[in-house]
Order: sequence, then structure tokens, then C-alpha cells
Amino acid sequence: MKLQHIKLTDLKTTAVNVRKKGAKDVSDLIPSIRSLGVLQPLLVRANFEGYEIVAGQRRYHALCALANEQESVDPVPCMVMADGDDAKAIEASLAENVARLPMDEIDQYKAFAALVKSGLGVEDIASQFGITERLVIQRLAIGIRECTR
Repeated sequence: MKLQHIKLTDLKTTAVNVRKKGAKDVSDLIPSIRSLGVLQPLLVRANFEGYEIVAGQRRYHALCALANEQESVDPVPCMVMADGDDAKAIEASLAENVARLPMDEIDQYKAFAALVKSGLGVEDIASQFGITERLVIQRLAIGIRECTR
């Protein structure tokens, strides 16, 4: 595989991507992509029309939404798979969608507390990561509970 930056218009979704539901629900991704860009490259493979997305379909849809809002979308960082069979592409898509471990509440608290210490407010954190202010406040409250023990 090699890293390549590809124009958004040269990317297409594919049937081998295992995520069938929720792929277009990207409201949680848009704020972080708007703020930080695409942090994890899409996994693609060449096809006769350009490139098809094996893994990273939600990131792709978030980028399309930003482009539709007339926001500038740089060429997309993509890992290009070598030509191969559908089985390898399905394995890669499944690995990305199943092998995730979300952060626990304590890790979230520590990260949010560090951001607050650096000068960000609750509203800023919530906006940047596409989460509710209530969730940020709840995680920050963990520190208050720790101090009172």
C-alpha cells in the first residue's frame, strides 16, 4: 500500500464496504474534519472510474457534505491497496469497522481536562468534536468526584 492524495471527485463508494447502515450519518465527524482535517487516510483501490472506498466511507460522506457547503476540501489522504480480490477488501473494511475500542470515560475526562487547561471552554470542546456540551460537562465532573474522595 502507498499513501496518495486523491481528489474527492475521483473517489466513489463501493459495495464491498461492509458498513451498510449509518454511512451517511456524519454529523459527529464534520466538526473534527472541519477543525483538524482527515486524520486517518481512507483505504481505497483503483477501479475504472478512479478509486473505490474500501474503508472510510463515513469520512468520505463528511467530506462531501463539507464540499456541498462550499468549504474547501483538499485532496483526500488515501492508502491505495494493491490490486487484489474482493475478499481482501472486505477483510480490510471489516477490520476498520469492528476492531474499534472507544475511549472510556476516564480517558475522555483526562483529554477534556487537558483541553480546558489549555484554554478551551466546554462549548469549544463540544463543537470541535461534534458532541454535546452535556457530555463534556459530565466527563469533566469525573475530576470533581475524584477530588472529593
